[in-house]
Amino acid sequence: MTDGSARLSYEAVVPANSEATLHLPAVSADSVREGRSPLARVDGVRCLGHTDGVASYRLPSGSYRLTSRLR
Repeated sequence: MTDGSARLSYEAVVPANSEATLHLPAVSADSVREGRSPLARVDGVRCLGHTDGVASYRLPSGSYRLTSRLR
């Protein structure tokens, strides 16, 4: 972390024919990423919002390697 910000790394697996709601601490919904892309831009993912430092998403089945900026 060369910019001095704290980051969280998280891996999630949603089984086939399922969906999940994910809540992650983050400075904003846009700061949660799957690889280099904002998570909300990943096919099938729906951003549910950001409240009190927590970003929420609806995830379709699949594997995710996520990072979120905490400050």
